[in-house]
Amino acid sequence: MKLLLDIGNSRLKWALADPSGLIHSGALVHDGNPAAVLAALAIETPPSQIWVAHVTGPELEAALSSALQRRFGCSPQFARSAPMWRGLRNAYAEPHRLGIDRWLAMIAAWAESPSAVCIADAGTALTIDCVDTQGQHLGGVICAGLLTQQRATLGHTRFETRQLGADYHARLGRDTEACVREGAMLACLGAIDRGGAVLGVQARCLITGGDAQILRPHLQQSWSHRPNLVLEGLLALSLGD
Repeated sequence: MKLLLDIGNSRLKWALADPSGLIHSGALVHDGNPAAVLAALAIETPPSQIWVAHVTGPELEAALSSALQRRFGCSPQFARSAPMWRGLRNAYAEPHRLGIDRWLAMIAAWAESPSAVCIADAGTALTIDCVDTQGQHLGGVICAGLLTQQRATLGHTRFETRQLGADYHARLGRDTEACVREGAMLACLGAIDRGGAVLGVQARCLITGGDAQILRPHLQQSWSHRPNLVLEGLLALSLGD
């Protein structure tokens, strides 16, 4: 049994997997200290392998490795972005600088079907990546996610606002709070719709990330929700080239 960990900017997603695929999964908020929440993983049987994808920086990697070794008696393997995987080619001139979450999402999509695909990952940051029919990663975009956009707007203005946190409707707001919220919503929707248009109507469009279900109903194109796409890519990578 393998333990797969996808550690983003704010959440730690995990899954147990065997060669048939993911068999159990969950998520925890880590508040910037993912090593500290490993004790809360609902896993009793030690895994035979641990694979980790993280965007938290090298300074936290040693702490993660030590915590996993203490908890499970197993040293983790850390996924790295590479120039190529099974015909999928990284567009970055410095391939290691591509976020591992983005690379794994592309690996998952390519492993499932080697065809043109556009992938949106809607989390703290919103990322969009496009791959053509030949497996060439054409590049991508990184912008602020829903909450990040709202915090940026409020942090650089003098709006008087009450408590945020109402529902999103993808329409015009009628008070300052709603205007800030819907402005972030429309900005994210616009970025995803334009990103999906790069490859045309024949491309698959996949959306993942914590805000995917908020955004997906309002998108112009048909986007398939794939909540565990990064973990699926991590599993594919763990099975070897």
